[in-house]
Amino acid sequence: MDIMKRNLLITALFAALCIQANAAITVEQTTNPEYLINSGYSEVTAEEVLILKNRAAGKPIEPLYEQKNNKFVRFFRNIFGYIDPAQDTDERLHHDIHVSPSWKDL
Repeated sequence: MDIMKRNLLITALFAALCIQANAAITVEQTTNPEYLINSGYSEVTAEEVLILKNRAAGKPIEPLYEQKNNKFVRFFRNIFGYIDPAQDTDERLHHDIHVSPSWKDL
């Protein structure tokens, strides 16, 4: 009798582990910019997700938010960009991807 209870318990645990998990939210909903911002992600992250999703789908890429910087800030940001090439700029997200390399890739 003890062996039957143990086999029944093992069978019940195995069956419980094999049940599918159905999500209540789809991938399309989780990549929505409004959902991302409400979930605590920044506007930059939401914009990057939208751009990458549109790029993969072949849709036109449009910025989600306009950057508001005056000429003084842009000038020093460009100077710092030449000194530090690892700095994130708007060109990283808003550029066309070409298969063949060019001088702009440097």
